[in-house]
Amino acid sequence: MTGVDDDSVSIRAESPGDEEAVDVVVREAFLQQFGSDGEVGLVRTLRERGELIPELTLVAESGGRILGFIAFSEVEVDGERVGGLGLAPVAVMPERQRLGIGEMLIRSALDRAASLGWRFVVVLGHGQYYSRFGFEPAAPRGLRGAYGDGPSWMVVPLANHGLLCGTARPFASDQRP
Repeated sequence: MTGVDDDSVSIRAESPGDEEAVDVVVREAFLQQFGSDGEVGLVRTLRERGELIPELTLVAESGGRILGFIAFSEVEVDGERVGGLGLAPVAVMPERQRLGIGEMLIRSALDRAASLGWRFVVVLGHGQYYSRFGFEPAAPRGLRGAYGDGPSWMVVPLANHGLLCGTARPFASDQRP
């Protein structure tokens, strides 16, 4: 990995009290890249509803400063809980982008998700970036998405699990046990 001193950046689960710093990271990253800070509201809503998976809601930290963030929530396929996750968002402070922090977050989160028994992860994102982590277009694999089925709708199976065919949608928090 180039650009990041692995000893200077650590990955850990988000903790109570990190919310403001996470908001800053997500806002700055998405404002720079997309000109919108709507992802901040998404993270807040998912957190308030209890839809973020705590073990997979991670921050990248250096010197006590949060530089990156990644979050996952559960998805269902055709109304069934099948061990699927949706990745959204992954964000890194603009001045620290392209140094490997996003890669550290994604690889750590995917490894953790596999070890926890999750079967697959979907994402709506840039194919050239996410393909580095094993993601591929989901629709040709038989997995449609509530967000569209174009080449940006991608999936990666975890721990040698097969994929299910059907339509993936966010798992509603009011359905949680």
